[in-house]
Amino acid sequence: MTDINDDPGAASRAAKSGPTLHETQLDDVANAVLLLSRELWVVKDRQRVLEHLLEEAGVVVPNAVADHQPESALADALGRERERYTKALMTALAPDIAG
Repeated sequence: MTDINDDPGAASRAAKSGPTLHETQLDDVANAVLLLSRELWVVKDRQRVLEHLLEEAGVVVPNAVADHQPESALADALGRERERYTKALMTALAPDIAG
């Protein structure tokens, strides 16, 4: 048996009763995933370009962004934003479970 602490999705799957999506919604979900994938690629591409430009300008050294460990205040802010974003996403995907 999987411990909920080892599998964050276990509680959601256990609470589910029946299918979340109707068969007619699968194309909509696939289109949304493709849209999000394209948007994510744009963000990743722009971030890599920005990091490259900053390195060229001598503002940061190679791998400075990847290796950076944020101080407590920034780490806390990032954590709160991640929680907000994850909750919003889960509410959109499964409103009856995300509660």
